[in-house]
Amino acid sequence: MTTIHPIKLSISNCFLVEGDAKILVDTGSPGEGKKILRALDRLGVSLSDITLILHTHGHTDHCGSTVELLRERKIPTAIHSADSYRIESGKNGLIKTTRLMGDIIKPFVDKPFPAFKADIRLDDLNDLSEFGINGLIHHTPGHTDGSISIEFDNAEAIIGDVIMGGYLGGTFFPHLPDYHYFADDLEEIGRSIRKLMDTTAARFHVGHGGPLKRERIIKRFGL
Repeated sequence: MTTIHPIKLSISNCFLVEGDAKILVDTGSPGEGKKILRALDRLGVSLSDITLILHTHGHTDHCGSTVELLRERKIPTAIHSADSYRIESGKNGLIKTTRLMGDIIKPFVDKPFPAFKADIRLDDLNDLSEFGINGLIHHTPGHTDGSISIEFDNAEAIIGDVIMGGYLGGTFFPHLPDYHYFADDLEEIGRSIRKLMDTTAARFHVGHGGPLKRERIIKRFGL
């Protein structure tokens, strides 16, 4: 059975996922590699145990420390091809805000990050069994064109920034589902949320705040 260990970083979460092997989902903002390594060490895990670094999407607060970790050890990396241009340029690209708070915080979070090229395109990968994890990959665009979510065999899922928990990175009301401050397409977000409600997951790990319960998501978005 899969176990998910959230690792809280400065403004986002990354996740150690353990099954028959171990993968890392997202890497936080630039300069957080050492914080991730310390968290892994507390869990009794080293980078040599990690079979894959998987990115839910290509924003700086989810891919920012990948290069730092790769300097420590070469590990295969993966992202959806629709977001590959972001990581290859080290830039977020166009960021659309969904409300006033997004306009306020955008200058503080829209920062460049060390560029890299992913080894694997997630649109060519349906599940994670070859990396020792019982997980299914779902394309869940809206926040970005290349946003993905992972459904695991323990009735849990990691969904990146499809939605978020609470406010200000989950500082307040972290278990309250809401739209992210940024989204390329809110209508697409709605379709992705409905797709996630069609999975077996009852508990959803998000990039900010969380985790979120299925029933609270259904209530918040009127599903």
